[in-house]
Amino acid sequence: AGQAQSFTAMLHAAAASGTDKLGDEVQSMAELFAACASREDPQQRLRNRCAAQLLEAAARSIEGGVAEPKALLVDVGSGMGRDVGAWRAKADAAGLGADRLDIVGVELLAALNEKAAVEHPSCRFVTGDVAALPLDDSTVDGVHCSRLLIHSPDAAKAIDELVRVLRPGGFGVFEEGDYGSNSCLTGDARTATVFRAVSDATMGKLANPHAARVAYTLLLARDDVENVVLESDSFCILDMESMDPGLNHMQKNLEGLVAAGTITQEDADYYRERVRNAPRVGEPITAAVMFKISFTKKQAATAANSA
Repeated sequence: AGQAQSFTAMLHAAAASGTDKLGDEVQSMAELFAACASREDPQQRLRNRCAAQLLEAAARSIEGGVAEPKALLVDVGSGMGRDVGAWRAKADAAGLGADRLDIVGVELLAALNEKAAVEHPSCRFVTGDVAALPLDDSTVDGVHCSRLLIHSPDAAKAIDELVRVLRPGGFGVFEEGDYGSNSCLTGDARTATVFRAVSDATMGKLANPHAARVAYTLLLARDDVENVVLESDSFCILDMESMDPGLNHMQKNLEGLVAAGTITQEDADYYRERVRNAPRVGEPITAAVMFKISFTKKQAATAANSA
């Protein structure tokens, strides 16, 4: 169980120490987010769809006189504020300025919040955990989280919190993956074998590697939400350096697999070179799927759910 929650444990240890470095990682989370922001995001299509629906939810609340004095959108696990910053720009362009719409990021790591506040001064950032959100009941018009539930050992509790803070009629949306659905497109059996070993090692360090499926089934089982919709968006990765957490994380996984005797050092060296050369030769290709799970809190929501 300790191994399965190692990323979660590192996040909470970083939060307790006031840093944004996980374990013995050389690169800080802020540096990682900055590097990712400079590259094309294969998840951008989903992000754009989520942003549009969240802004529509805010506009409905404002037009319906529900949001007083103004509407509120929240991103849980906001990191460096990439999503909330984009929402702010889109909202301002649509006439939903700060006097009509408040946009808040909730992040476990206070060190990231400090940097996000500098990057996005027109948004607010608060420190908090998805398992106990620092928000009042029924105050949020739209709530979003991306690649957060994979680190949540109690996904049901996290969803309880997101539903709790939503107003009746409010809109919620997750962007999550299922690591079991990732595959390696290659004609080389040795590469495919090491890929599966690396994937299994990553899944072993995640609290909730099947987050998308888990979230969807938990939402369907509730009696206080409706309009639960699952959508998928697939993409292919040739350049692992462009992805979070990238080649440094892969290298650590390879070292761990060699130490455990799962693969040989020769296997690790071979795989690393194959992955590094992929943008030039065209394989191996990592095929992945991200899922968007959206829902609406019922107008007559009850405190209990059918689970």
